[in-house]
Amino acid sequence: MKAIAAITLVFFAASSAAAQARDEARPGDLQRLQDDLENLDDALRGLEAGDQRAEEFRRRAEEIREDTVFLKVKMRRHERSRREGTGVSLEEVQDVRRAVQDLQADIDRAFGGGGREARLAEGTEIVLRLDDSLSSKTARREDRFDASVLRAVRARDRVAIPAGARVRGIVRDVERAQRPSKAGRLDLDFDSLYLDRERLDLRARVVSISEDDRREGPSTAGKAGIGATLGAILGGVLGGTKGALIGILVGGTGAVAGTRGEEVELPAGTVVRIRLERPLTLAP
Repeated sequence: MKAIAAITLVFFAASSAAAQARDEARPGDLQRLQDDLENLDDALRGLEAGDQRAEEFRRRAEEIREDTVFLKVKMRRHERSRREGTGVSLEEVQDVRRAVQDLQADIDRAFGGGGREARLAEGTEIVLRLDDSLSSKTARREDRFDASVLRAVRARDRVAIPAGARVRGIVRDVERAQRPSKAGRLDLDFDSLYLDRERLDLRARVVSISEDDRREGPSTAGKAGIGATLGAILGGVLGGTKGALIGILVGGTGAVAGTRGEEVELPAGTVVRIRLERPLTLAP
């Protein structure tokens, strides 16, 4: 009987752990929340001081900040305990996302951009985060890969490209490393931007690569924004690229090369800055 009881306890403990894992927010859920917060920060920055509706929106934003701080504290405690996972539930993350999206929608209705199209000039730079890993050792010509817009891009008085928008890239050419002297190389182009269900033709090349978006200049959303609250710990949860990009060089044509004899390895999460090679017009 004792053996049966012990087995039963183990079974229930395992079932409970499995259920908890299913209910826990995954890194991708937190990244989507971060994108929503970045877009909300950008919208809040455009509100005029003294406007009664704007003040109400800022009050609601402070409540969202408090909820975000709560998630951050739970994640940090979980991280310090050296346990696997994120430490926050999917329901908690979804609740905050709903609050953010509701506030964003109310701001858009109250202070919409008037239905004007946006135009991004040639030379405009967009900061991306790779969703897929790339390697000169395994990549092939014409391979497709995805990236997400890391920070919202503004055109005049409105957001033209929101954080989290998907960008599609293609491997135009690839060369494997040959030791001891030939470095691996990746030639990457970006040819598609997806806004909601619309696909836009894009022509852009890589101008820089880094491990941390803070090296890519100030965020359009502002480091003091709500997004920065979660961003302070999100990098550790997502798994950083620290040290992975040492020796990586970007040439004038946008080709990405490794050091002599080494492959180009770009992990998912690598920050890539691209530059438009022709203007991009976005519908209202």
